[in-house]
Amino acid sequence: MLPTNGAIFNLVHTHATAATIAAAATEGKSHYVTDIIVSSDKAGSVCTLTDGTTTIGFQVGAGNFGYQFKTPFKGAVGAAVTIAIDGTSVCKVNMCGVTA
Repeated sequence: MLPTNGAIFNLVHTHATAATIAAAATEGKSHYVTDIIVSSDKAGSVCTLTDGTTTIGFQVGAGNFGYQFKTPFKGAVGAAVTIAIDGTSVCKVNMCGVTA
């Protein structure tokens, strides 16, 4: 369940060969990721979502990929949550959610 008393975050990063963005670790709080959107120009590209102990991988390939979690991806208490994708000349990552 998504907390109603948290701080909303929307993080975006663009890079040529590897786009990575992190919701920084916050003592005593967790990050709840609700949505991710990624794009890459690389055939066979892979997106990873990591909270320090758990990693989820998505095969994306060349193109766009978006996912809305029915149950938010909850990061470990006090851990950063990171999303990354690889590319050859352009790739983007976007991660949204709540910190509580």
